[in-house]
Amino acid sequence: MLKKLAVAVVVLVVVLGAAFFWFVVRDDAPEELGVDSGSDSTEPTGTAPETFDGTWAVQADGDTQAGFRIEEEFAGAVSHTAVGRSPEVTGDITIAGTEVTEGAFTVDLTALEFTDEPPVGSAGNRAGAMENQGLETSEFPEATFTLTAPIDIGELPGDGETVVAEATGDLTLHGVTKEITFSVDAKVSGDTIRVASTDPVPVVLADYEIEEPTAPIVASVSEEGSFEFLLVFEQG
Repeated sequence: MLKKLAVAVVVLVVVLGAAFFWFVVRDDAPEELGVDSGSDSTEPTGTAPETFDGTWAVQADGDTQAGFRIEEEFAGAVSHTAVGRSPEVTGDITIAGTEVTEGAFTVDLTALEFTDEPPVGSAGNRAGAMENQGLETSEFPEATFTLTAPIDIGELPGDGETVVAEATGDLTLHGVTKEITFSVDAKVSGDTIRVASTDPVPVVLADYEIEEPTAPIVASVSEEGSFEFLLVFEQG
């Protein structure tokens, strides 16, 4: 009997260890978002418009998404990159000549999905934990970014071409608004414009009054994370 019990305990430890590794410790974070991310990036539809002037709205479906990444440490030894992304993004930009004169987008943080998420309701479920910790999505369900200065793109890109520019605006996160500047890539793909963060944009949690989330299996969470996005715009 004792032998059978010992075998059962060993099997249980192995199973739990494998589950912990698969859902939590393994660090196979997805690549950073860019203008060529997603399933639609290589299959443009339509042709580039004769003029880019006017309003361009974020597509309601397709490759559009925005989110964040942050480093976690388990047992003081194993590092892991947690990546959460939301496909629920709305907004638009206004183009006049070679400038983006206005622009804003809103991200529904309650729709965040983590790339290595354990089942909903489990102890390690980050989306559930974020409702009342960290981002506190139950109280602050949205993040917004609004341009405060025009973006000079210099030269209108041709179909399939990418330009790089600087964007300055107000980021509102966790109820706190800060002005930030970061680099963006913009690519014309058929009758759409794909805009993405050139690199993940650093976000210091304390700047937005975000307390580091806690969990029994997490030893520590980095004091700084980053946000990234890919927005696909249609004209009109």
